[in-house]
Amino acid sequence: MCMSCNETSQVFSVEIVTQEPVSNNMDLYKEIAQRLFQNKVISLINVGNNRAFVANEKQIFGFELHLTNRHNPADVNLSNVEKALDGILTQFDGYSEMQIKLN
Repeated sequence: MCMSCNETSQVFSVEIVTQEPVSNNMDLYKEIAQRLFQNKVISLINVGNNRAFVANEKQIFGFELHLTNRHNPADVNLSNVEKALDGILTQFDGYSEMQIKLN
């Protein structure tokens, strides 16, 4: 949980298997934000702690999502985030196996 500006954010770690090293992808972040807003999961998003690393012989692109919903804070949960982002990787070549965890 992250506290700033009198708001509480839930922090989620996202890891995506990629073919090539990736440390930033603004198109992906925009699509994530759009889906979370459309599904009324959030009212505010911040992305940070971008990293590229290798684990279990797979190239991983990782980052954190700091998500807030000022109107319905309980809507920011792992189930709603996973549902909103289901299938998002199909439009990004070389991306697969997204894992989302609540920090």
